This record gives sequence, structure tokens and C-alpha cells, in this order.
Amino acid sequence: MIRRLLESGDCGGPCNISPMDSPVLETPRANSLASQTRPSGPADRLRERLTTGTGRLAVIASTALVWLMDLLLAQRLERDPLLDPGLRDLVVGAERLGTVLFVIVTLGMIVALLRGRSRSLVRWGLAYMFFALLQVVANVVGMIFTAGHYKGAGLANLWDVAAVYTECVLVFMFIYVFLDVNTPGGAFVWPSREGEAPRTPHVIDYLFISLNVNSAYGPTSVDLVSRPAKLLMALQVLVAFLILTVLIARAVSSIS
Repeated sequence: MIRRLLESGDCGGPCNISPMDSPVLETPRANSLASQTRPSGPADRLRERLTTGTGRLAVIASTALVWLMDLLLAQRLERDPLLDPGLRDLVVGAERLGTVLFVIVTLGMIVALLRGRSRSLVRWGLAYMFFALLQVVANVVGMIFTAGHYKGAGLANLWDVAAVYTECVLVFMFIYVFLDVNTPGGAFVWPSREGEAPRTPHVIDYLFISLNVNSAYGPTSVDLVSRPAKLLMALQVLVAFLILTVLIARAVSSIS
């Protein structure tokens, strides 16, 4: 329209139009780039929070905390006087291999976080989640096979069961965060008040979900729409059931 007025001269006066008065034309490419740079959902906003600023330090510290708990549990198993020597050597070898793998995966995640390489971060994060899940399963299996080794030892010796329980909650919390930020549209549907947009989820929200599932109460009021997340949540229920069963058996054995 403006170009036609300029060509025809029918402006009702001098056709002096400044650049400030001309409309800004938005191309589809510009719109697509803008949509890619702006977080569009709760999971996208959480991804941006965890991959920038102090969020990156929180991710690194969390991975170190899980590894430290696993290290304490492995040392407890190594010092078990009733453990078979052959099995003890297997535990020591597995722990050394796990330490090397943890260092490699952690360094890879740190480099990907600091350099802002999202694709590499997803790969390293997936490797860490798989490795941490194996640690949880191995600790639960070890706890089951040594359940009868602490008869009459007192309730203070149940700290390893509490450590395995806590590690399970933390690892699955990380898994739910990873799935939510890497699933298109998010793996969870977060509730919100009527007329308000969904808020950006916090790590405490995922901790609350993981703790509820670990206590066999289910995912609370959050809707789960991702099939991989459903399968992993079912696995967490089974692992938590085993942990609670061993806890009851160990508690009875410790005071008998």
C-alpha cells in the first residue's frame, strides 16, 4: 500500500516517509528463529535454567553427590566380613571401573555445559542416567544378598538402606528432569490455577514426584504423558518395593 502511494504520488501532500514510519515486515524465517530462541513451555524454560548460570553448577554438584553415595555403599559392601572373597574382588573391580566411567561422563557433561553444546549434553546426560540407574540396581541387589549379615547389629546399621533409598529418589529425580526437558512438549503436564499459565517447574517439584513414587503413592497430581517416563516410573515402584522389603527384614533382624 505504501509503495503504491509513493508511485502514484497520491499522498495528499509530500510523500516523505521516514524509515521510522515504515512498517517492519516479519519474514517466516525471522519468526521461526524467534520461536527457537524463546522458551515456549515449562520444560523449555527449565532447560534454559539448568544449562545457564548457577544451574550448571547445580547439575555438576548433583552428579557428584550421587557418586559419593554410591562410593560409600560400595565401601560398606567391601568391608562386610561375611562376604565371599571372590565376590569382594568383583565388587572392588566394579567400583574401580565405575569410578573411571563416572570421571569420564562427568568431564564430558562439564565440557558440554560450559561450551553450550546441547546435543553433546543430551548424549552425556543419557550416558550418566544409564550409569546411575545401573548403580541403583546394583546397590539394591547387593543389599538383598547381604540382608542376613547384620543380625543383632542394631538399628544404627540400617544407614546403608537409608542411603540406597535416598540414592534411588535422587537418581529418578534426575531422570524425570532429563526426560521432561528433552521430550517435545514435556513429559509431564504441570497443573496451574485457573486462568494462569503453567509455571516453570523447579527441581523440588521433581523431587516431590520421585519421593512420592518411591513411597508407593504414585505421581500425585501431575499427569504423565511420556511412555518412557511411565516405564521408568514403574521400574522405580519395583525398586522401591524391594528396598522397603529389605528395610523391614533388616530392621527385624537387627533387633532380634
